[in-house]
This record gives sequence, C-alpha cells and structure tokens, in this order.
Amino acid sequence: MRTRLPLRAFVLLATSSAILAAGAGGAGAATVVNGDFETGTLSGWTEQSAPPPGEMFSAGGWFAYTGTTSPFEPELAPTVPPPPAGNFAAIVAQGGPGQRILYQDVALEPYYSHQFSMLVYYRSQEPLITPSPNTLGYEGADNQQYRVDVIKPTASLDTLDPADILATVFATSTGSPQTLAATTYSADLTTFAGQTVRIRLAEVDNEGVLNAGADSVAIQSTPPSNSIKIGKKKLNKKKGSAKVSITVPGAGLLTAKKKGSIKPVTKTITAAATLKIALKPTSSALKKLNKKGKLKIKVPVTFTPTGGLPATTKVKVTLKKDL
Repeated sequence: MRTRLPLRAFVLLATSSAILAAGAGGAGAATVVNGDFETGTLSGWTEQSAPPPGEMFSAGGWFAYTGTTSPFEPELAPTVPPPPAGNFAAIVAQGGPGQRILYQDVALEPYYSHQFSMLVYYRSQEPLITPSPNTLGYEGADNQQYRVDVIKPTASLDTLDPADILATVFATSTGSPQTLAATTYSADLTTFAGQTVRIRLAEVDNEGVLNAGADSVAIQSTPPSNSIKIGKKKLNKKKGSAKVSITVPGAGLLTAKKKGSIKPVTKTITAAATLKIALKPTSSALKKLNKKGKLKIKVPVTFTPTGGLPATTKVKVTLKKDL
C-alpha cells in the first residue's frame, strides 16, 4: 500500500493570483501573458488550489521558480527539475494532498490560424494514477495526475466534461512514466478563432509529491493568406477587353483598377475559388485601342482576405482590338 503524504496544519497560504489577460496583445496576435514566466512571478495567470481533507487551507501550489531547489517544503522533495528554457518556469510544489490549477484566458483573433504550444515536464514520487471515472478531485480514489487542456471559459474550472474541453494538449494516465523531461506539446486552435479560450494546467495528487512543470506557453497566430495566383488571360479583340483567371485562398475582397486604362473591378468572395475578372478599357483607353489596335498595361490587383492584410500584384496584359 502506498504511503500518503502526512496531513499538516497550515495557516493561510496566499495563492499567486493576477488579473487575467483576456485580450489580444496586438492587432491579430493572440497573446499568452508571461507564458515563459521570465518575470519571476505568475503574473498574467490565476491560480486556484483546493485544500487537502482535514486542513483549513491548501498545502502548496503553483510557483514561478528558478534553479533546482523546491520553492515549497523542500524537505519533502529537496530538488525539482530546472527550468527548461530561460531562467524561470512554473512548477507545482506541495506539502500535502490537493488540487492545483493554473489558468489564463486568451482571445483568439477571428479568421487567423492559431497554434498553441508549451513545454511540459514533471516528476512524481509515486506512480501516476488516473481514476475511472476521471476526476480532478483529491479526496476519495487514488489520484496522481497532470493535464493541460484548453477549455471553455464559462465551464467549471475542474471540468472534465468533453463538451467543455476544446482541446487536450497533454494528460498523464495510469502507468505513465513517473518522470517526463521537458517536451513540447501543441494543439491547433484555429477552429476556435474569434472566441476566448481558457488555458488550464491542472495537477492533482493524493499519493505523493508531484512536481508538474510548465514553460514556454505560447500561441502563434498567423493572419489569413492573401496570396493570389494569376492564371490564363483571354482577349476579346472585338471589345478590346480581357478576362483574367485569378485563384484566391479564401473569403475576402478582390479589386482591380488602373486609372485611365481599366474600369474598376470589385469582387466580394465568400470562399476559396478560381474566378475570372473582366478588364474593360476606359473610354480614353478605348480611343487608343481604336487608333493603335493594342495597348500594353499593368493592372494592380489587390486581394484583402477577411480579417487579414491586403496584398497587391500587377497583371500584365496587352489589350487588342480589331480595327
């Protein structure tokens, strides 16, 4: 039978709380505040620790730390793994059973693609155990686990309801190794663009010390593609116009205009497509065509993806007209 941690009487242990940074840090950027913990604090994050049974307050929690000395109750587990990147990281250290959750809300820019990644590591004194049915509770069944989820911010903080979990980035299970070196785990959050999501790091232990670590928590946001491909051109010599095939990567606005040469073209596009636009000469350009029979022009074509940045390319075409 496994030896459980001794229950102790503790005075109030202040949790490391900070105001949630829920907004994007800049136009188009979904920002994880202090994701590398290089401030030496848990600023930008909020912690919730549940107390062990029989005691008034929780024994331990999440800490920003440096070096290899345990930031709490080092006599129970004198050393912890060093921060894997930079000088600081976040880790769980404890003196009794409990539940420790660290979380932050992040707004994902609409239409952008969003890739979440972080370094996960841990060291457990006792074998990892995930109860069935699973729970983040520390009372009752043996429970020794660490998991990282992206959840709905409206859900209960300790939810394991599949309807509340948008993505599970990492989770230990019964039989997982007792030690994990710093490893990058990632998840594609593009499906949730335009929403606010909650990054939740959850550790539960009632068997022994479990140092759950996190570092380099980040979201890489990429604007929608504005790349377009110019295809074949077909001339109408009777009218002096041309049709140009253009492939666009998604929804947006396509414009083509050349003052004094081409009548302005505006196309609203709802999805990726290949379309044809008509380049029709202005009255002044038509006069030149009627006189010379041909007119070389460079037409600026601009595509602005919905929620993204515009890009312009020039289409070279020689308009011809039968005289």
